[in-house]
Amino acid sequence: MVRFSACVLAAAMLASTEAFAPALTTQRSLTTTSKNIVTSTTNSPVILSDMLTQTELPEKLYFPEDKEAAKVLGGVKIGSRKLTVITGASSGLGLNCAAKLAKTGRHFVVMAVRDVEKGKRVAKEFGFPEGSYVVMKLELGSLQSVRDFVFNLKAFKSARPVDNLICNAAVYKPTDPEPAWTDDGFEQSMGINHFGHFLLANLLVDDMAKAKGARMCIVGSITGNTNTVGK
Repeated sequence: MVRFSACVLAAAMLASTEAFAPALTTQRSLTTTSKNIVTSTTNSPVILSDMLTQTELPEKLYFPEDKEAAKVLGGVKIGSRKLTVITGASSGLGLNCAAKLAKTGRHFVVMAVRDVEKGKRVAKEFGFPEGSYVVMKLELGSLQSVRDFVFNLKAFKSARPVDNLICNAAVYKPTDPEPAWTDDGFEQSMGINHFGHFLLANLLVDDMAKAKGARMCIVGSITGNTNTVGK
């Protein structure tokens, strides 16, 4: 049986993983026209006519060509160790957590990261034991990337269930003057920190139910205090 934090339990109870995805348009900009009557502090109506507000969405975070070829025969590499997936495992708290678990010899770590080459480099720099990990592409700012990651993960592990999912990746930009958006049109902190992980948890929950004592962990940390890992 999978053990959940409160927010993951709520995610698993939803009937459809598509319910929260907005309808997409062919354009990369949103344009709205407002013709509202606004009452000022002196109760004098002000007519706002033909006011045009335009917000340009950024370049896409994930393209079809970014999809990785599926890795296979992971079951042999994993062996009897617990299969642990960690998002955002190429820096900060996620990297330190991945290193700690890999070095115990009891976990095979899947480093789910945005930049695969960086993930491979830091794994060597942090001394991950040979054969204790694999680095896989995951861009949480794209729901399609989440689906592609899960497809590749299942191809890699075959019938072996996931034992642990640590949802750690996040963006934190409190001082940015302008909002940023995911490929699906969500504000980035909501789309990456919450909706991307929400979908990931939903797509893996049935698989994890097959593992003994499986767990999902949702990390809540602004500063990423690496000194608390392994305590």
